[in-house]
Amino acid sequence: MPTSTEVKAMLHSDRSWTRRDFVKTISRAGLIGAVPSLAHAAATLNPDTVCISILHTTDLHGHILPTSDYDRNSDLGGLARCVTQIRRWRRENTNSMLIDIGDVYQGTDVALRSKGELMIDLFNYLKYDAWIVGNHEFDWGIEPFQQALQRSTMPVLAANTLLEGKPAGEFSDPKHPFAKIQPFILKEIAGVKVAIIGITTPGMLFWFRPEFARGIDFQNPVEPVRRAVARAKSEGANAIVLTGHMGLKARSGGDDFANAVMALTSEFPDAAVFIAGHTHQAIPRRLTNGVLLTQADHFGIHVGRVDLLFDRDSKQLLHREAFCELMDNRFHLDHVVMSRTQPQCAESDTALAQPIGELAETLHARSRPGAPSDIERLIGAAVSEALRENGMLVDGVMHGVFDEKSDLVAGPKTVNDIWNVIPYENYVVTAEISPEEIKTVMEEIYTSHEGRNLLGFELKTEGRSYDRRITSMTLDDGRPLDRGKRYVIAFNTFDSRSAGHHFMKLRTLLETPAVNCTLHQLQTRDALIDYFRRHKIVRKIAAKNHLAVAA
Repeated sequence: MPTSTEVKAMLHSDRSWTRRDFVKTISRAGLIGAVPSLAHAAATLNPDTVCISILHTTDLHGHILPTSDYDRNSDLGGLARCVTQIRRWRRENTNSMLIDIGDVYQGTDVALRSKGELMIDLFNYLKYDAWIVGNHEFDWGIEPFQQALQRSTMPVLAANTLLEGKPAGEFSDPKHPFAKIQPFILKEIAGVKVAIIGITTPGMLFWFRPEFARGIDFQNPVEPVRRAVARAKSEGANAIVLTGHMGLKARSGGDDFANAVMALTSEFPDAAVFIAGHTHQAIPRRLTNGVLLTQADHFGIHVGRVDLLFDRDSKQLLHREAFCELMDNRFHLDHVVMSRTQPQCAESDTALAQPIGELAETLHARSRPGAPSDIERLIGAAVSEALRENGMLVDGVMHGVFDEKSDLVAGPKTVNDIWNVIPYENYVVTAEISPEEIKTVMEEIYTSHEGRNLLGFELKTEGRSYDRRITSMTLDDGRPLDRGKRYVIAFNTFDSRSAGHHFMKLRTLLETPAVNCTLHQLQTRDALIDYFRRHKIVRKIAAKNHLAVAA
């Protein structure tokens, strides 16, 4: 086995070595596995190489402190914990960049209280090089997003956006917040120019109403990325890094309306790496159409690192590595982040701990088509009552639960308990729908397996899976429906826009003028919190009285 000195001589003697040659050489030297990173290997082997590290977070959703994963494993993630590892990596390799792949601030009470400002301030403090626009950046509307843009001291990337008709990077008013949105950044490190091209999901308007992203159009990303690649290369980029708030579909590994990873890696196989997000997966590394792909999970439960090794003279990319680090209790919470956020976190903790009432008996979350769960009935009653308080009477409410495994346990309830039931902000819309339209919409929902039910009506079904059909519909008191009448139904905004391409018939219907679809300044979580506060003691709502006011 050659020594390090002999390996250096080998590398110095051949300036045209390939990635395969490099890996073979350091393998022969016994240095893979003997050093903690590619940066260390490069420093050990040859001072004429440059290793650039790209550190990345994604889908933080406002989580500064540790949280739980989807399997209920606790004390994981949070930005404060990620920062501890980010600082270590930066000390190890000063030739580094730090980016976030989107969905920055929506998802926690502490972030909501400042409308995202706290998270953007942390990004500014940590000197992120850029962040990508995620779909949940618009959950609170266009104004909070514009405020986040203004507050950000770093570029915000979304190559596939049109901003009031102009491509990203070409917005005419430099003082407008949209001017902050760019297609890419080009950063020179140790003489090597790396272009980071940012892409957002094109599926935005299948989740929220158009006015929530007023002035922004979201395009299929292939052609905008092609233009960005050409421009970056014309400006001297030695390597192209694609970063997208999109990922691979969990089951098939393919693309869909919101994720174009396969298309982009197929079109741009020379990209050094694709750093993904949006789909909340931990993918340390995999090859996709020959492009190295990596994704750092969600809520900071993992933090990611990409190492790109270049020849210092030719600027040729020699080798690339990617990995993710689990952020568990091996890592302490960064004391500076904790100090900077302590007042806001304390205020949020106090607000979340506020008692709102008592639940007389445990409510179950699991349901089946046509048979709403206890929690769905409660949400339906809360939304109906909140609308009635504002002078709007409804005949029904369509809603589901976020987690069918999480029952609402009897006992005193706090604001935090309701956050666990409804973790996302959604406004309420109402529409006037005929019985035949109700049947069409609900059959689509039942066959989608997305778990929604219609409160205020009794629906009987037959069949299974995609063959499920409604056999009868009445009001929940047994009265038959009037074929000539339009019934007022309430939906949350997410479902009304198709719930991510699942309810396309509902989306199309609600876009027709005849249904008089109306947005109300009422959020489902607030409706449920106010319901507890109003009634003090909440009991299970009878199956035949879905929208009744609790006693």
